[in-house]
Amino acid sequence: MEIGKEIEKQMINLEFLVQLKTSEDKCYNLLKKVYKNRCISRGCIHAYFDVINGNVRGSANQKKEIKKKKDKREVNNNIGNTSPNSPFNLTILRERSNSATLSVSHCTDNLCIPGTSRDDHAIKTTNNKREDEQFNERVKSSLSTIDAIGTIEKKSLINSPPKLIALMPVEKDADCYNMNHKNRGKCIIFNHEDFSMSTQMKRVGSAKDAERLQKTFGDLGFDVELHNDFTFSEIQDVLKRVSQLDHTDNDCLCVITLTHGLHKDIICANDVMYTSNELWKPFAADKCLTLAGKPKLFFIQACRGDESDDGIQLVANRSLRGTETDSITTSYSIPIHADFLLAHSSIEGFYTWRSPFEGTWYIQCLCDILDEHGTTMDLMKILTLTARKVATEFSSVNLEHRILHNKKQVPSVTTMLIRSVYFPPKSKK
Repeated sequence: MEIGKEIEKQMINLEFLVQLKTSEDKCYNLLKKVYKNRCISRGCIHAYFDVINGNVRGSANQKKEIKKKKDKREVNNNIGNTSPNSPFNLTILRERSNSATLSVSHCTDNLCIPGTSRDDHAIKTTNNKREDEQFNERVKSSLSTIDAIGTIEKKSLINSPPKLIALMPVEKDADCYNMNHKNRGKCIIFNHEDFSMSTQMKRVGSAKDAERLQKTFGDLGFDVELHNDFTFSEIQDVLKRVSQLDHTDNDCLCVITLTHGLHKDIICANDVMYTSNELWKPFAADKCLTLAGKPKLFFIQACRGDESDDGIQLVANRSLRGTETDSITTSYSIPIHADFLLAHSSIEGFYTWRSPFEGTWYIQCLCDILDEHGTTMDLMKILTLTARKVATEFSSVNLEHRILHNKKQVPSVTTMLIRSVYFPPKSKK
């Protein structure tokens, strides 16, 4: 954890040096002088400069685009019978997720209807006034609105089918994913114990996690691949290869990463840091058609910041009581980011904990629950039990640094799954 905090400090110093227009080589020499053998690598600094230079180029190009869009929008300022001087003529600054630049978006109305303007509404006239009113109400109610401000693009009211088409692995209203294919699917494990960025970053005990994961997911029927201490380029190569495989006969995909991490889901490869979304992007439904409609499961064991959880003591309450509670579709479309599950070992901003002798709390608890309930229990229930086990049965022991002693941890899950996931036993081959 201390190592992750120190790396973050180095990145803050690097950002400051870049603002002072310090060259790439000078940045490295200054950091090396201060941090000595703990200094981040030249490759890491080079990657940071690439990002900064990319943002600068993007900013210049974006200013040109903004001017073009502004000129175009001025011409269309009267769409929807709204005056240019209307109080709803808004300007919104929206932060781009992939850069520090801002884009300007104009709209002449505070309610945007995708695919239509006010003049595009289908209006039916008959000799019967009541029929006209009923028909037009149905048309209006079928139009979707978006909770955002932007330009209006004219399109047909009829929903056109998606350009990409994939096989339907399960019926539209099925409660569970189809886990009865010939194969369970690939389980890719990226285990990082040693790092070329710094010898001080060694994750002692990570091999215990990797060994346990191989057995647990192998027992669930997965085809497990273990990759140790891969560089970012090597990780990308593996992900690209797996995304291009034919997964038609597979139930799902699982990718597990064991490494160091920082704020905002930055995690470490052997040589550089990268954002964790690089792990799942290659498997979006539009990029990996044979996994469309199938669960894609990502487990990340890494710190997500430098805060520690002190926990709270709960005492029994006398009034505490247990409580009880009393057609086939031929095709359908889904969002390209559906069917993903991203499971993290901690919540954003907090440490995760690892024993040099037994491995990490999260991975060991996850394997315990999967070994016991993996073939009979829904995955979300499994992850809830895992979170409970980590949260209630573990506390850190660090007598050397008392500030890190007796701390807690709770995993977190972000899910875009639209059905339940089970791992029923596979027949012996």
